[in-house]
Amino acid sequence: MNIKSLLLGSAAALAVVSGAQAADAIVAAEPEPVEYVRVCDAYGTGYFYIPGTETCLKIEGYIRFQVNVGEDVGGDSDWDAVTRGQVQFTAKSDTEYGPLTGVIVMQFNADNATAQDAIL
Repeated sequence: MNIKSLLLGSAAALAVVSGAQAADAIVAAEPEPVEYVRVCDAYGTGYFYIPGTETCLKIEGYIRFQVNVGEDVGGDSDWDAVTRGQVQFTAKSDTEYGPLTGVIVMQFNADNATAQDAIL
């Protein structure tokens, strides 16, 4: 009975050891890094490629805030505030005839003495 228990215990231990070696950890391949913004140096600084195309785009603009103080500056008041914002989109692409350029400029003006208007 002693030998029978010894053989049975050895077989169980051998099964556990061989099972542990068979269970290897799953190694997943790391994903490729994605380049979200590609810089376009062909037309100067500030341009980037529009994804999926060979067209370069540059977005620029400014915001200006001005306060005028004095007598009757804003109609009934002694002060007036003026705000201006501008956004410019410039797209460039190479064609067989040379570079093709498209520009959109949006300018917005606001004055507390007058109604808000937009110039396109």
